[in-house]
Amino acid sequence: MGANYSPLTLGGQPWRLLSSCFLHIGILHLVFNMYALVQIGPILEPLLGTRQFTIAYLTAGLMGSVVSLWWHDVLLGAGASGAIFGMYGVFLALLTTNWLDATVRRELLKSILTFVGFNLFIGMQSHIDNAAHIGG
Repeated sequence: MGANYSPLTLGGQPWRLLSSCFLHIGILHLVFNMYALVQIGPILEPLLGTRQFTIAYLTAGLMGSVVSLWWHDVLLGAGASGAIFGMYGVFLALLTTNWLDATVRRELLKSILTFVGFNLFIGMQSHIDNAAHIGG
């Protein structure tokens, strides 16, 4: 197990691309990520089913780690943010369908775009990995 750290990840420890999605740097990091997951998970999991939700979550986390690794020369990356942003992306894709009333879709879209925009703005801080967010 370990965080996504390019010298180690590229040096023969590729499992760090996925294991880093389950590690967090501090309790606040964990709390904020789990809060976001608790907001989106109960909505998406029944729509996708447990298997598809899990596959989408792990794929988004993996892609977030890959983009982070590609974007940064050396960075210690950890957290579920890439996977969670990917789940918000899945949710946005589902909002383009007609499974919800247009008014509800519009309100959910505003809420999601506010969440994503706020997080990308906050992600401008040097210690936050926006590459993983975007990659997810």
